[in-house]
Amino acid sequence: MPKPNIHPLDWRNLEKGSSISQEEIMEFWKYHFPEEKWNEFSLMRVKEKIQKLRAEINSPLVLKQVKIGEKFSLQILTDKEAPDYLSSQATAGIRKQRRNARRLLTDIDVDNLNDSEKRSLETKQVHHAFIASAADGARKHSLQMQRKGQSLPKSLINKSKLIPPDS
Repeated sequence: MPKPNIHPLDWRNLEKGSSISQEEIMEFWKYHFPEEKWNEFSLMRVKEKIQKLRAEINSPLVLKQVKIGEKFSLQILTDKEAPDYLSSQATAGIRKQRRNARRLLTDIDVDNLNDSEKRSLETKQVHHAFIASAADGARKHSLQMQRKGQSLPKSLINKSKLIPPDS
């Protein structure tokens, strides 16, 4: 008689404020990625998989990777903790985009590229400079409005396409 396929982590009943242990994470990995070896990106993939599964049942969670030495876990953030964490993650993404856009301008020796590669590089430089400029302008404008005591328009949330159309 075949053994029933029992999921190693009760991801449907995870609660905000709790955490997922290293052992539970490893079992989840073996269940969902049986053919793959654990590597430096595996914890992130487990985090993303759990978040995706929870979103599919319309019960999203915000997970934060926690590493102390060789030990790791996933902390399930409360609704009070999640905004600061997500905001700092979004800001870090903007900084990363700016840093790499700058590197497109400074770290590539165009003398080593043919004409087609030079055009491709220039297209990428302009594209990412435009994105960085837009982010900088929006940040500056937002700070100016807040200094004047004005609130940012909430209508931007819908215009930004941050909320999926099926929500």
